[in-house]
Amino acid sequence: MMRIVRTAAIIVVTFVCLVGMAACSKDALTQMTPPPPPPIKDTTFLMNNPVDKALLLQLVNDTRSKGCNCGDTFMAPAPPITWNTALERAAWLHSKDMNEDNYFSHYDSTGADGGKRITSMGYFWRAWGENIALGVLTEKTVVDGWFKSPTHCKVLMNSTFKEMGVAKVDNFWTQEMAVPKPTP
Repeated sequence: MMRIVRTAAIIVVTFVCLVGMAACSKDALTQMTPPPPPPIKDTTFLMNNPVDKALLLQLVNDTRSKGCNCGDTFMAPAPPITWNTALERAAWLHSKDMNEDNYFSHYDSTGADGGKRITSMGYFWRAWGENIALGVLTEKTVVDGWFKSPTHCKVLMNSTFKEMGVAKVDNFWTQEMAVPKPTP
């Protein structure tokens, strides 16, 4: 009886292995990467973003290069960041949404946060941060205001971030900062 059970077990294992080999690819599962989610918004729209990109980068990078106090926390110098159009588009859509729906929040009218907005523009991030502002401001006054706020300042000085985009619609400002996911 024991010999019959052992033989049956060997036959089942052999069958499972043969079926499994026929159905599976030879590639290890860890090498498979799912396709990225499709952008949920049109990323080719026209926007009227009146900000001075070069000045914003200069203002942010000047402070990042020196380091600064964010409240009672000293933030060491951080590498310069560059402009990214996908981040600018995500920022512009958020500023536009806040202006049109008359609210001021990091969550948009659909409940999405900055990470979802950035992803919807086709930017696949490893880390992101967002600053918003409301008022009759210039590039200098908005950046100065963000650096005077400990929370906003820590976003600006985060050395992980490599890229940013800023947009303004009426008096609503949004800044998106991020670092992209490494490509496989």
